[in-house]
Amino acid sequence: MKILKKVLIFVFVCAFLLLGVACGTDNGPDDQGGGSEKGGTISIFLPIDSDSETAFKNVGNAYKKMKKAQGVDVNVVVRSSQNPQGYYTAVDGLLKNPDKQDGDIIQANTVSQYYGTGALVDFTPYLNTPNAYNGNKVWKTTLREDAYRADVKTQHIYNLSMEGNAFVAFYNKATFEANDITPPTTWDEFIGILDKLKNDVGYTAPLGLNFDEAGLESNNFNWVLQMYMDQYFRDMIDVAHSQEGDYSYIPEIDEVWEYDASVPTNDSPSAYTYNFTRVVNEYFKEGSEFNTASARFADLMGNIKELVSYASTDYSSSAIRQRFQNDALTVSDVQDYELNNRVAVYLLRLDYITDHQKSLGQAMGKANGVVPTNELSDMLGWFPLPAMPDNGGDGAPAADNLRTLGGPDHHPLALVNRNAEKTELCIDFLKYLFSPQGFDEYYRHYKNLGKVCAMQCYLKDYELPEEVSIEGETEFEGDCSTNPYRLVATYYSENTGILATGGMLQDLVNAQISEYLRAKSGTEWKEYGEEILRLMKDAFPNYAEWRGLKETSLDWYIGSDVSFATDPMKS
Repeated sequence: MKILKKVLIFVFVCAFLLLGVACGTDNGPDDQGGGSEKGGTISIFLPIDSDSETAFKNVGNAYKKMKKAQGVDVNVVVRSSQNPQGYYTAVDGLLKNPDKQDGDIIQANTVSQYYGTGALVDFTPYLNTPNAYNGNKVWKTTLREDAYRADVKTQHIYNLSMEGNAFVAFYNKATFEANDITPPTTWDEFIGILDKLKNDVGYTAPLGLNFDEAGLESNNFNWVLQMYMDQYFRDMIDVAHSQEGDYSYIPEIDEVWEYDASVPTNDSPSAYTYNFTRVVNEYFKEGSEFNTASARFADLMGNIKELVSYASTDYSSSAIRQRFQNDALTVSDVQDYELNNRVAVYLLRLDYITDHQKSLGQAMGKANGVVPTNELSDMLGWFPLPAMPDNGGDGAPAADNLRTLGGPDHHPLALVNRNAEKTELCIDFLKYLFSPQGFDEYYRHYKNLGKVCAMQCYLKDYELPEEVSIEGETEFEGDCSTNPYRLVATYYSENTGILATGGMLQDLVNAQISEYLRAKSGTEWKEYGEEILRLMKDAFPNYAEWRGLKETSLDWYIGSDVSFATDPMKS
C-alpha cells in the first residue's frame, strides 16, 4: 500500500511539474520570452575581478547593440567591488533602501537573508517561459539544475548561476612524474604521497594548506573542514528531514524522499526539505552524535591533524601560493628553488587556476603575462580530495564518499525586485546572458587573453572555446553545502561577527582549533571539542537574533516539549 501511495504521489508530482512548465504560475510573467520592447538601464553590481567585469561588459555591450537594432534603447552598467565585507554592507543597504541606490543584478549568496521577503525576484515563473535567445526553448530546460537551485524554506528560486566551482588538490605534473607518483584515489594513498614527498624526496612541508590564525579565518581551511564534516555527518540530512506534521513538510517532495548516503545528490534542494529546528535539536541535544564533542568529530579532527602535519605552521596564503609556483618554475627549469621553499600539492578552489596561469606566465615571460592553455595543461594537474577512511566504532563517518564544496557559488545572480518594467527588462537581459550568444560574448574576453576556465558550465549543450578549456576533471557530483549540517558546521559562519562571551565566536573557536592542530602528536580532541560546543551554546541566542528567529533560547529547541510543527522564523 505504501509503495502504491508513493507511485501515485510521484505521478502527481510529474503532472504538477509539467503543468508548471506549460502554464507557469499565478504570479508568472505576461510575456512568453519574446524579448522586452521597453528600454532603460540595467545596473549590474558584483564582487568580481577586472576580467569578470570586462566579460560582463562585453555581454552588456552586445545586448545593447542588438536592442538598438530593434529600436530599443538599453544601457547596461557594470560595476564591481573587491572588498567582500564592503560589498556585503553595500548590497544590504541597497535592499533596505532600493529607491536610493543603484543595483539591479547582484550576487545572490550575499543576500540570502532576503529570500522570501519580496526584496528579490523569484525566477521560478520566468524559468518556465521560452527563451527567445535560445531557440524559444523553455528557459529552464536549457540549463542544468544547479543553475537554478530552489531555496529550501520557500521553494522559490532567487539565484541563477552560469558556472559551478569545486575544491581540489593542485599538483605540478613534472614533480609527480619525476618521483613516480600518480594522483591518489584514497585517503591512505593521499597521506602516503605527502609522506613520500616529505620524508623521501626532501620537501620540508609539501602540502599547501595554511592553518595559522589568518588561515583559519580564510576560506581554504574551512572549506576543507566543511567537506569532511559533510562526509562524517551526511546522516544529518536524514534526521533533519521534514516529517509529516512539520512546518517545513512538503508532501509531494518529502513523502517520496529516501535517505541514501551513497547518492551524492540525495539532498538536492529540488527533491528534499529539512526542518531547521530538527538541525538545532540534533546538534545540541544531550548525547548528540553530531556536535564537536562527539566521537565522530574527534575522529575527523584526528585525520585533519595528520593532514596538516605535512604543511607548515608558518605558511600564510601568500607564502603557499609563492612556494607552489616556485615548484612549478623549478621543475620547468625556469628558476631553481630549494625544496624548503617549495610546495608540491596545493589545496584550493578550482577557479584559482587562472591565478596560476597569470602568475606563472609573468614569471616565465610569456606573451600577455599568461601561460598558454595548452602549456598549462602540461604543467598543472588536479585531483578531487579523497574521502577519509572508515576505522569503525563510534567515530566512523556516515558516508564513504566525499562531496566537494562548490556548486553554483561562483557569482550566483539575484535580481532586485523594483517594479514590473524593470523586472521585465532585466529578465530579458538574463535570458540573453544565459544563451549561447551570451556565453560566447562572456567568454570572448577570456578567449582573447587565452585564460583558462576550468569550471562546470551550467548552460546545456554549450562547449567552452578550446582557448579556455583545459584537460582535467570538471564534473563533480554533489555539493556538500546542500547538507543542512552546514548551518552549524563552521560555527555560524553565515555571519562571522556573531558574539560569544569573551569575544567573537569565530575567533574563540579558531583559537581552540589552532591550539589543537599545533599541539604535539597524540593530543586528544576531547577537551577542545567540549569547549567549542560550550562556546556555540553561549553564542546561539545572538545567532538566532541575527537569523531572525522568533525563538532565540536554545532551550526551546532541545527541551522535551520542542515543537517541530512551529516555524521558528519570524513571519
